Amino acid sequence: MGKTDFGFMAGFSGRVGNLIGYRWRGRMCVRTMPSQYRDARTPEQLQQRTLFKAVVQLASQARQVLKKGMYAVSVDAQMTESNYFMRINKRCFALAAGTQGELQIDYENLLLADGPVAPVAFCEPQMIDETTLSVDFEKNPLHRTVHWEDLVYVAAYCPELGSFDISAPVYRRSNRLTMSLNSFWAGREMHLWGFVVDSKGRASQSQYLGTTSQATSPSATDIEPALSDVPHAYATLSNAMPAAIADGPSAALLQDTVPEGVARIFQRHRIRC
Repeated sequence: MGKTDFGFMAGFSGRVGNLIGYRWRGRMCVRTMPSQYRDARTPEQLQQRTLFKAVVQLASQARQVLKKGMYAVSVDAQMTESNYFMRINKRCFALAAGTQGELQIDYENLLLADGPVAPVAFCEPQMIDETTLSVDFEKNPLHRTVHWEDLVYVAAYCPELGSFDISAPVYRRSNRLTMSLNSFWAGREMHLWGFVVDSKGRASQSQYLGTTSQATSPSATDIEPALSDVPHAYATLSNAMPAAIADGPSAALLQDTVPEGVARIFQRHRIRC
């Protein structure tokens, strides 16, 4: 049964005869019921329905990310973010052979954002600890006209838990993004993407950054260039700030007391005295 609050001309929701009224993006719309419906239930049809159901579930899990990465292009295409996501990524999905609807995803070609905004060039992600991710990026690799106030995001997906997460944004001029991951994700493999969103809500095409299992951790080779300055830094901190050593040096204290190269290493890899 259809319902209306302001008279029939103001629109209605539900079914009236062969008409179905519904609201989409704040507008009242009407569509007709199909005149004929044939359900042969062939193996191919059933397989396609199972695939469609799995992809719809994935799009629902990614809703928070898609609202950032596909809002503008989906409005231009007059469809929802989820429908746009499924349309442009349809070649990235398949059902695993011999399984009951297990979805196979081509992560490297999967897009979580799309649009005309100039991208940034992401470097290899680094895991600072089990729940903290750091990614450096070059702010304008294509030398196009950009706004330094554009926002950079990193999105993560944990297949084991079937959930997505998105980082807090940083400005394009920042050159580095740090993301705090869900504590329940610690030790599990995650797939990562990065993209840019401008002040008008338009996005760049997302870039696949790999998995957390491929992300590097701080190693001795990262710290080696400044090893010769480390003893001097420790001595300086010991003499000037004994209290700071107990709590770990802050960024502001490091800038005033140790060589610039050593300070950057302390901040990046969270070395404590």
